[in-house]
Amino acid sequence: MPSAKAKAIAPYAALLAGAAYLYHDAGSFASAGKAGQLGPDFWPRAILVLLMIVCAIEIGRHAFFARAASATDGIEAPSGDESPRFPRLLAAGMLITALYVPGMDYLGFFLATVAYLAAFMAVGRYRRWGVVATTSVLGSLAFVYVFMKVVYVSLPLGVGPFRDVSTALMSVLGIH
Repeated sequence: MPSAKAKAIAPYAALLAGAAYLYHDAGSFASAGKAGQLGPDFWPRAILVLLMIVCAIEIGRHAFFARAASATDGIEAPSGDESPRFPRLLAAGMLITALYVPGMDYLGFFLATVAYLAAFMAVGRYRRWGVVATTSVLGSLAFVYVFMKVVYVSLPLGVGPFRDVSTALMSVLGIH
């Protein structure tokens, strides 16, 4: 029977092995990037390196620093210690997340993300509306800039007047 430490380490070891395999596999992407630009293997490999680092840290933490499992680990807390549950809010969060993806095709990435972030904060019962609006707009701008200018990902622009908003925003941000 495996020890508690081995059980705690096993998922991280599996993820580490999978990430190492995928890192090697990402090096065989067929097309190369343009001179002066990152190749198509850069971001997948960067994410995999971060995953491998996290897994190695967790393996080390569980192997060398974790306390021995107590008899109560993994057992539910007594009923008086339970946190409140909000299944309707969970369902609402799942619904707006499901609507976000098709909404991007119609509204474009920027406007859909503004709406999604604001709706998610509202569903999460955050009621400082100025903060919600500011965070939604600035967060969406940051996502657009990073994805399109740094990572070189093409994002949905939307249709009709929403497409015009997206192209105007790209022009302001210097994205061509």
